[in-house]
Amino acid sequence: MNPSTIVEQALFEIVCHPLHDEAQISAFFSPHYQQWVDGKSLDYAGFVAHMAKLKQITRAIHVTVLAIASQQENVLTHHRVDVTKADGSRAQIEVFAHFVVQGGRILRCEELTHMVAGAAEDGELGSVQ
Repeated sequence: MNPSTIVEQALFEIVCHPLHDEAQISAFFSPHYQQWVDGKSLDYAGFVAHMAKLKQITRAIHVTVLAIASQQENVLTHHRVDVTKADGSRAQIEVFAHFVVQGGRILRCEELTHMVAGAAEDGELGSVQ
């Protein structure tokens, strides 16, 4: 599978899936995974905790990939995340991300996010734990 496909599948099968599944996360993300979101860093364990928390506080997450480009192991995405929280409120986040894929799994991700719509606290959805 090429790096772009790995990233797209991870977005849809991990982020959009309504249930937290650590086995599925480990299929797409390296145990050495590092993520930087708006200046905050998460290691693999922090990312797993982040995904678990997202599943607790949301009812649905939908990702729309607006653009994707790759060069060797580097994948750049511009995507929109539409969130319906457990209380029924909604948020929309625009994301620019740089992923590095090695050995068939995502090794690192650097993201910049912009909240398009939602409550002030929704700006933390990209790194909440």
